[in-house]
Amino acid sequence: MKDTYKNAHTHIFTMNNAPKDFLKLYLPAFLAKPVDNFTNTDLGAWIVKSIAGSDIVKAKRYATFLQIGKSKDQAAVFENLMSRYPNETFEFVTLCQNLEYLGVGRSVSGFEGQIEEVIQIKRTYPTSILPFFGLDPRWKGSEDEIQKTVERYFETKIEVGGTYVYPFQGLKIYPSTGHYAFDKKLKKTFEWAAANGVPVMTHTYYMGGIYNFSKNYIVNNLNPIDPYTGKVYDKPEFINEKGTFRNRLLGLVERENCKKTCSYFLEPHSYETMLEKIENLKICFAHFGGVPQIKEATDPNKENKYAKPYGVLDENWFNQIQRLMTKYSNVYTDISYSVAECLEKENNELYKTFFEEASKSYGKQILFGTDYFMTETNSLEEDAVKGFRNYATKAMISEKKSLWDKMARDNINKYLKSKYYP
Repeated sequence: MKDTYKNAHTHIFTMNNAPKDFLKLYLPAFLAKPVDNFTNTDLGAWIVKSIAGSDIVKAKRYATFLQIGKSKDQAAVFENLMSRYPNETFEFVTLCQNLEYLGVGRSVSGFEGQIEEVIQIKRTYPTSILPFFGLDPRWKGSEDEIQKTVERYFETKIEVGGTYVYPFQGLKIYPSTGHYAFDKKLKKTFEWAAANGVPVMTHTYYMGGIYNFSKNYIVNNLNPIDPYTGKVYDKPEFINEKGTFRNRLLGLVERENCKKTCSYFLEPHSYETMLEKIENLKICFAHFGGVPQIKEATDPNKENKYAKPYGVLDENWFNQIQRLMTKYSNVYTDISYSVAECLEKENNELYKTFFEEASKSYGKQILFGTDYFMTETNSLEEDAVKGFRNYATKAMISEKKSLWDKMARDNINKYLKSKYYP
């Protein structure tokens, strides 16, 4: 393990790794295809981003995603990421995404094609990239097949300059694509991960990110048997809300209800039975629940739409993650995406919140990460990092240790330590 600074949360997948109709998750059907075609060039993506204006957040977000995501390959995206950290040695956790089961078609590359690209990048930049393998219960037919295939990928070392290195350092799951973390087909893989110290990263930004587009699929998979209790997870039910006039006009009500209902798959509470049964499973609840949940927890407002999130507990996700970290020393969180949002004036106080959290009993379980290239939707990666780093290097956790040293080095090293990153 290198004693260098690390970014615990980045993405390098391209539109070649995403479903053909990916934009239908976010744009009306009549707009998705034209926007996709128009942004097939860097110039087209830049034009869409520019004309969107600072107030049309969603349009900017998707245009920026496309501008980087339509790079020729993942190597180009990773090299773009490294260029944002000039003149210093940095390591980057890159999170592979299995995007084949969103209800909007399959990708051009296929998941295995995405993985092979990442392995090649590991050959080229073995000391800079720390890939996390994308895990999804729908990928293979049985839990045995999933576990054995994952282990084979991890164990198959690659040659780099006459030496052999492990290609992967962790696992990534994205439950809002349509499954629970406690899915029976993932159980053996998580038991293997715990036995070998392999860390897991899971998306946990309330009402943010990727979700499943198919109502029928969601309804049919919302109430499975929890293998850790043997009982049906019966409280979730599909959310059927009327929606806004705009969404009704554009035909977006059903997909918005799909997104809301997918919160059940993501809710931190749904992981508790698994954490109780699989000791020492290192899992990071990325994003600390998301900035709106953090702000609502630290400055409660009953009128705020984030005051009562969708989920079994109707409880703030920031608070749920705090409770899990207090109970389990192997539960982590990161501040990814928040570092970009912190640059907005109304979010400046979040730096102080992160310092206060890092000073608590679970302070060793909070990681620095950015969520590149999604950070580009709010600010440039280098600006987001600079803003937090300037604050964190001056914020002293102890006489000899800064918040930056703790979150960007020490805590991440502890989280990553495993057979595959000793």
